[in-house]
Amino acid sequence: MPRRGDIVLARFPFSDGSGTKLRPVLILAEVPGPFRDYVVLFISSQLSHASGEFDLVLDRSHAAFQRSGLKVSSVFRIAKIATLSDALLVGTLGQLDDIFFGEVVRRLVHLIETGQTS
Repeated sequence: MPRRGDIVLARFPFSDGSGTKLRPVLILAEVPGPFRDYVVLFISSQLSHASGEFDLVLDRSHAAFQRSGLKVSSVFRIAKIATLSDALLVGTLGQLDDIFFGEVVRRLVHLIETGQTS
C-alpha cells in the first residue's frame, strides 16, 4: 500500500484521455472512502518541461535523489495532479525526504490558494 511521499510507477492517463503511459508519480494523499484511490503528482524526466521557478527539479546531485528510486534527474510538475485508482499503480520506486516533499506541498497549496505560480 503506497504511502504519502512515495514515488511509484503508475499507468498515468494522458490529459486528453487517449491512453496511458507508465511513469513515476508522487503519492500526495490517499483519498478517504471505500475505494483505494490516491492523489498523485506527475513526475517527468523532461527537464525542459519545468515551469520556471514553479516546478521542482530533483537533480541527481540532490540529497533526496538517492532514496527517490528515480533513475535520472526529474521534474515534479506541481500543477499536474490526478486521482488514480490503486489498480493503476504498478510498484514503489522509492520515497522523498520530508524537506523536498514539504516544498512540493507548499508550492501546490500556494497555487490552490492564490491561483498563481509565484
